[in-house]
Parts: sequence; C-alpha cells; structure tokens
Amino acid sequence: MENFIKKLQEQLDNMTEEAKDQWILTQARLLPEHKQEDFYQSICGKKVVMNMPGLDEIAAFCDRVERGEIVMQYETHYIEFDDFGDYHDEWEHDFHDPDHAMNFVSSVLHGCHDLIILGDYETAFKLLDQMLNLCFVIVDHPDTDDCCADASMDLEMAIDERLISIDRNDLLEDYIRSCKHALKDVAQAVNYIVSALSAPLFKDCEINDPDLFQADDPLLPEIKTKLHEERQKLLSLLAKADEEDYLAVYQYKHQILNISRWTSFFEEIGKEQEQSEPSLLKDAWSDIQGLIERLSYEPYMDDQMEMEEIFLIIEDLIQRGEFEQEPWEVKEHILSEIYQNNYYVDYCVEDPMEELAAAICSTREEQLKRADLMMQIDDDEIRQEAAQLYRQFGDLEHCARYYEGYQGKEAEPYEILIEYYKDADREKAVCIAEYAIQRCKIDQTSFFLFLLQDAKDNGDEQRFKKLMQSARRRKAVNMEKIREKHR
Repeated sequence: MENFIKKLQEQLDNMTEEAKDQWILTQARLLPEHKQEDFYQSICGKKVVMNMPGLDEIAAFCDRVERGEIVMQYETHYIEFDDFGDYHDEWEHDFHDPDHAMNFVSSVLHGCHDLIILGDYETAFKLLDQMLNLCFVIVDHPDTDDCCADASMDLEMAIDERLISIDRNDLLEDYIRSCKHALKDVAQAVNYIVSALSAPLFKDCEINDPDLFQADDPLLPEIKTKLHEERQKLLSLLAKADEEDYLAVYQYKHQILNISRWTSFFEEIGKEQEQSEPSLLKDAWSDIQGLIERLSYEPYMDDQMEMEEIFLIIEDLIQRGEFEQEPWEVKEHILSEIYQNNYYVDYCVEDPMEELAAAICSTREEQLKRADLMMQIDDDEIRQEAAQLYRQFGDLEHCARYYEGYQGKEAEPYEILIEYYKDADREKAVCIAEYAIQRCKIDQTSFFLFLLQDAKDNGDEQRFKKLMQSARRRKAVNMEKIREKHR
C-alpha cells in the first residue's frame, strides 16, 4: 500500500481514544490462542516484535545451548537395498532436533530483521552475533548404527543438513547493516564485517542491496585494507602449509578465492562514479605520490628537486581552492595517507602536507570526519590535533573523550573536561577541578572560578569561604579575576 504509514497516522489522528481501544480489542478477539501471549507482551511493552522470543527467553536458550542441554541427534544406518528393492549399499544419515531449537533460532533471525526495520540496530546486532556463533552438541540417537564424525553443529551445518531454512544473502545483509549502525568504532565494525565475509556460513553469498555500501561510506577503505591483510595472511599460511595436508591446502585456497571475490566487489563500488567525475585533487595527489616514491630512494634529504615540486603542487592546489567540489572519498583517501605517514616527515615535506590536510575540508562535517581519521592514528601529537579540531568545531564530547583520565600538568585538558561534564555530570566536573588544582601549578584561576560558582549555586557559604581563602594563598591564581566575578 502506497504511503501506508502516513495514511495510517492520519487515520489514527482522526480516531478517538475510545475508537482506538475498540479496534485493539476487536483484533485481540480474532487472535488464535497461541498468539495471544505475544500480543499481550507487545502491548505491555515487553516485546517490540510479536513473533519473536523475548530477550530473557533468548538469553536462557543460548545459555542452555552452551551448557549442552539443547542438542542435535545423529542417526545413521547402513542401507543395503532401497525401497524399490534395488541394491543401494550406502550409509544414510539424518539429524534430529528434539527440542525444536532451529524453529527458535529461525524466529530470532526473522525477528532481528524486523528490529532493523524499526531501527533497533544495537539489539539486532547483539542477537544476530549470538545466533551466528551458536554451536550445538551432537549426540547419538538411541537407534543409530554408528557415531557422528562431528562433535558439534553450527548454523552453516544446520542449513546444509536442511534443519533450518534461511536466505543466507539476506542474513548477511542484516548482519552487516546492524553492525554498521550499532558499532561506532570503525575498526571494530570492520573486523566484524570482514570476519562475516570470510565465514564459511556466508561462502558464495552476495550483497544485492546497493544502498548497503555507497562510494562515500567511511568503512569502505578500511574494509578494503582489512581484506587485503586477510588475503596476505592466508597466502602466508598457504605457503607454510604441508602439501600432503590436502584439507588445509584446499581450505586456504578457497578462503583466498572468497577474499579475492569480496575485494573485487568492494573495489567496484563507486568506480563508475569516479570515472564520470574527474578530480583535479585526485590527479594532483597522484603526481605527489609519484614524487614521494622517487624520494623514497633517498629519504631524510632536504635539498632534492622533488620536494620543491611537491611544495609547488600543494601551493597551487591551496591557491586554487574549490575543494568543496571534490568528492569526500578523494579527500578521505588523501587525509588517511597523510596521517598514516605522519605528514611525510621523512621526506621533509611535513609543512605543505599539514597545510593541505587543513585546507581540503570545506565543511564542519568534513572537519569532524578529518578528526575521526586522525584519532585512529597511533600518534599522540596527531590525536591531540584531532581533539583540538573536535573542540574547534563544537564536538566537545569527542574532545573530552580523548582527554578522559588526563593526569598531566597542562590546564587546558582539565578545562575541556570540566566544560563537558559541568552539565552532564556536575559531581565529576567538581572532582576534576579539585584534582586539576593539585596538578596544575601555573594557572589555577579557571578551576577556582568553577568551584566557587558551584559552591555559590549550591548555597554552601562555608565551602565558598574556604575556597576563597585557599585562592588568596596561591600564586597561580589571578585574584583580580576572582574578585571581579565574586565581589
């Protein structure tokens, strides 16, 4: 139905409360008995998705699976002749699900899809990750003629044995989508996604939703890098593997093929757009990389012609401007390379690189994205620059997060933390200010100003007097500012 939600909202707005209640009770009377409890829990707010087990039920189920209380049964028999009397001479096996566990798993997986539609990505990701990592103990059926070669059954095996019917393509997309939205840490999200892409459960799967990954997706370059690392790791393991260990060699080769397939998939994303939209910035950076490569043969020298060329290219780019016309993915790639190589300090071009990095971001959003990239670098100076960017562009939360637990002697980090926590957690802000007075010996004025105001706001006259007396005795306090504020 076109505009279903909109039309439904309009109808609800036109209905009286009595009419809504009557409609709910009418639908409740029509429910079969086995759905009544779910309906009741939904209207009570205990369930968001009616046809899905509750969170407590799921937790209890997973706990029972881990303890080996919910199992799969294995049964096999030698069949000499089939039902038609023909000579068969084969062992036939079957798996049984005495606790109907796969029905439960199926309802959770489908429920997670509904949670994603509703925007509850965190719950969906947590549950999907649990379900995908479930491992059921396999026990022998009382009537079996032989034992099972496998000790346990994962979801992949359950699908192969037709114990559960799941579209693995849809499941993979649900898992990735929930992961992308639930995990804010890029590296963590990438690890989970690449791990899923590499898993046997999703072998030969495809991502059919074009909206799942766009060319400007911040995860895209990290996923490509991670896939490359995984491929190199597998190639190394393959090279070391014993050629007589056919199973290991076979597995490594197929894993490498799978990783290569996904690498090609992600490389194609946005390629058409890149071809149709020429980028002067991208071309200039390609020239710079060529010069850097030539410099790499003789690093730490400060009189080479290539350095001067890099200076001139960057100077021309900055003077031209027009960075707002450049796609973010190009800027992101350049910024990542600049920061990962520490402004190319080894080639004595750090000054123009710093200028270029600061110039190419044309909006507040891009500046904050730049800060995110910097914060991923394992370099204290670069991360500190990122914190200053967060502060400059109004993202005090991320700035404070960087300085959390700071114990140095500089005043500014404490001031940032106090500014952030004074509204979010007043008590913590007070503790930080008191600690800052102990650590900072150059200028303690701002900390006393905050503590005095806090005492005043709380009507604590005795504490106010003690703070004022303490401030007067300290050389690191500007009493003029104190008196001006609190006459």
